[in-house]
Amino acid sequence: MKFYTCYFILVLLPWLSFAQLKPHLLILTDVTIIDAGHPVPSTHQTVVITNGRIAGVFPTGTTALPDSAVVINLKGKYLLPGLIDSHVHMATDPGGTDNRAHTLEVLRQMLYSGITTVRDMAGDARILAELARDAGEGEFTSPGIYYSALMAGPPFFSDPRTQSSTKGGMPGNMPYMKAVTDTTNLVLAVAEARGCGASGIKLYADLSAALARKIITEAKRQNIPVWSHAWLQGAKPSDLVNGGCISISHAPLLIYEKVEKVPDYWKKGHHDAAFWDKSVPALDELFDEMKQHHTVFDATLLTYKKWADSDTSMQWDYEIAKRITTRAYKAGVTICAGTDDDQEQFVQEEMRLLVTDAGFSPFDAIVAATKNSAAAIHLNGVKGSISTGMDADILVLSSNPLSNIDNIKSVEMVIKGGRVYQK
Repeated sequence: MKFYTCYFILVLLPWLSFAQLKPHLLILTDVTIIDAGHPVPSTHQTVVITNGRIAGVFPTGTTALPDSAVVINLKGKYLLPGLIDSHVHMATDPGGTDNRAHTLEVLRQMLYSGITTVRDMAGDARILAELARDAGEGEFTSPGIYYSALMAGPPFFSDPRTQSSTKGGMPGNMPYMKAVTDTTNLVLAVAEARGCGASGIKLYADLSAALARKIITEAKRQNIPVWSHAWLQGAKPSDLVNGGCISISHAPLLIYEKVEKVPDYWKKGHHDAAFWDKSVPALDELFDEMKQHHTVFDATLLTYKKWADSDTSMQWDYEIAKRITTRAYKAGVTICAGTDDDQEQFVQEEMRLLVTDAGFSPFDAIVAATKNSAAAIHLNGVKGSISTGMDADILVLSSNPLSNIDNIKSVEMVIKGGRVYQK
């Protein structure tokens, strides 16, 4: 009798009853599952959640449900893994645009939109560590936060962004923002990166292929993944792929596998689609290497599209980006979904561009923002799918995203770590 009482109460109470609810045993019934393991939607499914993890998935009505469970009937709804933005920047300028009040509000909006995990790709790790801890404990409404420690050549640290994200310290001499050279003690540098709580090391500008490989080798020894810009001036994309980077970021940078410098005439005047189709070089060998090494491609189309829309002189960058992403997708490269957009728009817009501009099916855009983004962060064992043993990070939609990718915004409910959120 207790089972029917719980169900009745949950159906009739107003929406506020769901906010921040985290029952010990939560059961979602009669729902359609869409994830990497269900390319054909699996209808009339029941998902059991215990202590923040998925404890079972089975057809509705085939297994008796415990009387003590909180049960939510989701008939007619669609269940997806929580979305993952693989490329955000939450703490570049904590004293200014990334102030705490603004950041907390953005994080709240992200979670309610269906984003349950983000990867921060360089910022003030002192701030990020606190945000990650508090988000993990549920002390404010937020996706889970994983962040990087950045390593780059000394010239990069004249960049104003490094000044704002190391206030009180010295750019290039912080555990999370380190200038490295051939004489750097990499054992210590990697250990310090791990010590600041980073989930990965990000390689950035002005590094040679040899030095990048040394960093990756030491990071593997100390069991921390390495993420990288796809080109480091002294290291081509293939150097980073073959060296063992888990993911490489930014589609236009892959062009430096074949060219040393983008021709100036590409940047001037108007060129039609046929010109770009012919001019962007083939990267088949690089794509084969990425598949061989299971390298995840973090294309970040959204940021290049926004640049092109706001400044026509940057159109060339987006023309390169979307063609390389399209070709990588057709070649079978694993592509994740990251925005690099300073959170002005969320990963749902990256998913839309993957469909409209890079030829993805809606299903593959969903996989990009779930399973593939989890792999990019090195979390594919616990996030990115609806299956037993995975974290209960779940998105409930009212409309089918496979019929229209914009339906990814038809959010009915978000579950993060077993806690239910509903506007």
